[in-house]
Amino acid sequence: MRRLLIAVLTASAILLFLTRTNALLPVNAEPLPEETRKLLEKSLSVVELDREIERISNLKGQTQTEIEIREKRLSAQEIAIAVHREKAGRVLRSYYMGYKDFWLSALLNANSLPELIRVWDTMDMILQSDHKTMDNYSADYQELKLGYGQLQRDKNDLDAVERDLIAQRERITALQQELEQAIAASGDEKMMLKLMEELQAYWKNVGIYEVKQHFRALADAMKNLPDYVKDTPGIIESNGLKTKLTISDEQLNEFLRKEDSRFDDFSFTFDKDLLTMEGDNGHIQVKIQGRYTVEEEPENSIRFHVDSLIFNGLALPDTTRADLEREFDLGFYPQKLIKFVKAQSVEMKDGKLIVQLAIGG
Repeated sequence: MRRLLIAVLTASAILLFLTRTNALLPVNAEPLPEETRKLLEKSLSVVELDREIERISNLKGQTQTEIEIREKRLSAQEIAIAVHREKAGRVLRSYYMGYKDFWLSALLNANSLPELIRVWDTMDMILQSDHKTMDNYSADYQELKLGYGQLQRDKNDLDAVERDLIAQRERITALQQELEQAIAASGDEKMMLKLMEELQAYWKNVGIYEVKQHFRALADAMKNLPDYVKDTPGIIESNGLKTKLTISDEQLNEFLRKEDSRFDDFSFTFDKDLLTMEGDNGHIQVKIQGRYTVEEEPENSIRFHVDSLIFNGLALPDTTRADLEREFDLGFYPQKLIKFVKAQSVEMKDGKLIVQLAIGG
């Protein structure tokens, strides 16, 4: 306990000094004891869960607004379709009540060609009007059905959002209870609270911004990867209708460092179906691990999924990883490289990313 308290006091003093001097959190400082590290990770998770709850709450509000707008629009459509329904009903009744026979009789009893043409033109005009009435009713009815289908999907989405919101609130409540118990057992509750407060402030004001800047730079660079692949001999190999794309981690590092100088301090490696991105620029230390999967929706692509995100030695929660995936597209789209091809499989091993491509729709 004494060792833990000394570490806490030291780290707190460093943080207070950094806050007053507007410096960044040192990434090369002596590692904190495991108990302290876990507490700090939990404190960051609380911040990120709060942010996720805010995002979900906003999404819930937007979905509710969309449902209200759609319900009003559908009510107006129902009024309009009632008018068309009545017109369509009159058309159908006229056919069943013998008006068709009347026009047939008029055609047969015409005494001259001009009279026959007049009867035919009149009948054709009425029939066209009848068809238009029926088509309008059918189109409005289909539109109404689609509207109610979308309304039901919106309501299902709202239910899912509410369930997610409840789950995240329960999660943060449990995490806060764990933190309170751990802080109470730390031996210096006041100092530990101060330490977590300083770290949370640093993450909100500096950390999340720096991490997002790196993700944004990576997403921007990935847009130019197809051009690099096409211009670099040996990456693409074709055999009949099959094509294989092989890019080494050395080539990826070379490409990214040409795209953005901030990657000079980062290394990217492929191994055991994992892409590991790790870097230390003297201000922040980040380690990201993730995997690629072949996906068909909304289009054939190789999508990157963040499995682990460690910032200055502290693991960030799944909500942060999911948020970064939503905001930044780190995927690769084969049809931007070669038209009419589709990715069939992707693997990472021995320092290489290997993508099997084939002619597709």
